[in-house]
Amino acid sequence: MGAVPSMKQQHSNIGRLGWMPKTLTQVVAVACLLGAATPLLAEPLAMPAQSVLSEMMSRQQQMQAELNELRDLVERQGYELEMLKRSNKEAYMDTDQRIRALDAIVRPTAGAGSVPTEVTPVPTTPAVVPTSPPPPVVVAPPAQTVSADDQAKYDQGLKLLRAGQYQPAIKMFDQVIKANPASPNRPNALYWTGEAYVVLGDLKSALNAFEQVVQGSPAHQKAADAQLKMGYIYYDQKNYARARETLNKVKTQFPGTQAATLADQRLKRMQSEGV
Repeated sequence: MGAVPSMKQQHSNIGRLGWMPKTLTQVVAVACLLGAATPLLAEPLAMPAQSVLSEMMSRQQQMQAELNELRDLVERQGYELEMLKRSNKEAYMDTDQRIRALDAIVRPTAGAGSVPTEVTPVPTTPAVVPTSPPPPVVVAPPAQTVSADDQAKYDQGLKLLRAGQYQPAIKMFDQVIKANPASPNRPNALYWTGEAYVVLGDLKSALNAFEQVVQGSPAHQKAADAQLKMGYIYYDQKNYARARETLNKVKTQFPGTQAATLADQRLKRMQSEGV
């Protein structure tokens, strides 16, 4: 049996006949002739179509995997952003509460702490001359006072801080810090400088300001709060060993204070977090 003619040859043969099928028999004959060539045309097209379909499925699976990775990344970044917002909000609320508490306390004014003098009346009768010299009188040195200019700058710094103008507040507090190292307002100015840096997210500068309070004025009322904030910063920096050490110092050095209570709460939180 001879080979089946190609489609081109079949069309060529039909064209040479010079006629078109008119009867049913002729139509059937032509259909059979063309049907014999159909498997020959379909066979070479089957393999490329299957290969393209397989490649498309492979690409779809790869894109799905990449999409899942991007979704995980977005979720992680969203969680970290939420934690950062919460930390900044807590720091701001704590700053505002402390400023309000500070306003309720009577701040030292110019001339405060000076020792009043007593006027001795002139005796109307002759004084009795003592037989032995009187004991020496020990006069205590006058307490350090706050100048009007120093207090005005400090108050202005607090005003700017309450208004949320943190950079101008830092500059105003810096004038208080540098003007008089012995000023009673210096530890407070350093502390509020640290709080302003915390809100701005500059933890390194905040840590430096708080450390100056702890090292330079360990007996000051702000020393406990400054050391507590140092522990918070170490925690935010994921330096958990240093945070635990600093918070334990707050508990042992300042027992019974609010700072000690807050330090204990943060230590318990770290324990529950396994850090």
